[in-house]
Amino acid sequence: MSFFQIVKRWDWVVIITLLLLSFLPSAVFSYQQAGISEDNSEFIAVISVDNKVIKEVTLTGNIGHEILDLDDIPCHDSHQIEILDNQIRMKVSDCPDQVCVLTNYISRPGQTIICLHHRVFIEIKAVQGNSETEDIIISY
Repeated sequence: MSFFQIVKRWDWVVIITLLLLSFLPSAVFSYQQAGISEDNSEFIAVISVDNKVIKEVTLTGNIGHEILDLDDIPCHDSHQIEILDNQIRMKVSDCPDQVCVLTNYISRPGQTIICLHHRVFIEIKAVQGNSETEDIIISY
C-alpha cells in the first residue's frame, strides 16, 4: 500500500488546518507588539537581577556608546552591558554557555536577553507618556 492510499482527503484537511493554526500565536504576538510600538512611545531597557530592577535605561533618542559595569550582578570576573544608540546587549559575561553574549543587540519592545547563570534579565518595554503599557499575557 502506498502512502497516498492510506491518507484520505479529510486527513489532509486536518493536517493543513493544524499547520495554519500553528502560526496563529506568532501572528497575534506580532500584531500586539505592533500596537505597542507607536510613534509617541518611549522604549526603556529594564535590567533586573533575581526579579529586582537594578537599572532602567531609556533607549529612545539615545545617541552614543556606553558600557555599564553593574556591581549588583553576582559574577566572579566581569559583566558588561553595552548601549549603542537605541540598542542594548550583553557585551561580556563569565557564564559558561555565553548565550546572553551571543544574543547580540535588542531594540524593540518584547525582546529580552537572559543570563540564567547569573539570573540577569534585560527586557525592552514601551512606555507612553508617564504610564507604562499594560502587559498582555498570551497563552496557547
